[in-house]
Parts: sequence; structure tokens; C-alpha cells
Amino acid sequence: MLKPTLAALFLATLGTTQASANVVAMDTGATAYMDRTDPPSARRIEGRFGMLLGGSDVGDADGFSLGVSGGIGYRVGDVTLRGVLAHYRVGDGSDETLSRRGRGTRVGGALRYSFANTADFDKRSSNLVVDFWGELGFGLEHVNWREGGVLDRPSGEVAIGFELDGQGQATSRGRRRHVGYYMAFRSLIGQGPEMDGPAVCAGPCTKATRPSRTDVSMFFEVGLHWGR
Repeated sequence: MLKPTLAALFLATLGTTQASANVVAMDTGATAYMDRTDPPSARRIEGRFGMLLGGSDVGDADGFSLGVSGGIGYRVGDVTLRGVLAHYRVGDGSDETLSRRGRGTRVGGALRYSFANTADFDKRSSNLVVDFWGELGFGLEHVNWREGGVLDRPSGEVAIGFELDGQGQATSRGRRRHVGYYMAFRSLIGQGPEMDGPAVCAGPCTKATRPSRTDVSMFFEVGLHWGR
């Protein structure tokens, strides 16, 4: 009588062990599946303020230019949507006899893409990030001449730059304060006013043409950024 009882107890214990093994295997599979789920893209808000140094181009008036720039953006992963504002000098160089001077103000939007960076948004500790990016934008430019007259026109924007980004410790929601320094080369492209007069050769050429109506203002930009 004892042997059948021991055999039944052994089979029951074996069945329980196998069921537990199956549960563990299922739990392990579920955990492995959850580990494979990609984390959500990092998100943050950022503000910028900088200085512009370069040359402005408005029709046949071009010369040295200084100005300021600012913007606010919302970043998701490597993509940032920004609102931008710039104010700068326009006009001829100071060495020209009939010097025309004025101020240009531009407001618009831009899309920035970070094509190389050292960011690791999963880290909880403070760290330093290097970020290289490119940007395309569109806006409206308003030129106010000192001696009278205004010019309003649409303009495009192309920029490339890099920045240093000091990031603080992450909060319980995964948000991190950041502050840093950036440098960029920025070009503003617009259509100049139509110029009267015949086609000419301003230098050695094989064919006379009218002046180009494409105005390209080029700036070196440096400034600070911050946010969380």
C-alpha cells in the first residue's frame, strides 16, 4: 500500500514542477518582449538668443551687417520645430559715397535636424552633449530704410551649426534642464526688387546681363540656448 502512495505523490510533485517551469518560461518571454519595446523619443523645449555678424544683401545695397537673433523650439528626438526672429542692419558699406542705410526684421519658422550627436537621454546623471545639425526655414522680411521707404518680401533660410549642451539630472518625468553655447553659419535668401537699366558687364564676361534678383545675406551666428 505504501508504494502506490509514494508513486502518486512523486507524479503530483513532478506535474507541479513542470507547470511552474512553464509559467517561468512564459514570464521570461513576456519580459524579453517588453525589453525589446523602444523607449519614447526624448522631448524638450528650448529657447535661443544670439548675435549675427556678416553681410546683408538687399537689391544693389549690400554691406557689413550686425544684428541679433532669437527663437523658441520644441524638440522630439532629432527633429526640432522652431519659431525664429532676427533684427539686423541693411544697406551699403560705410566707405561708399551715397550710403543707404536701414534695418531689417525677419520672422519665420524653421525645421532643424540633428544629424550627429552624443546624446544619451536614458542617462539619469548630468552629462555634456555635442550636437551637429542642419536647418531649413521660411519667413517674411521687412526692411525699413532710414531715409524713407519699406520693402516687404518672403525669404528662405539655410543654416548649419553645432552646439555644446550641458544637461542636468533627469526629473521623475524624465525632463532635464539644459544650457549651452552654439555657433552657426546662416544664409537668408530672398528676391530683390527689379532693377531698371540695360544689360551690362560688371567685369570680364562673354555676355552682358542684368543684375541678379537673388539676394543672399550671409551671417555667422553665435549665442546661448537653454530650456528643459
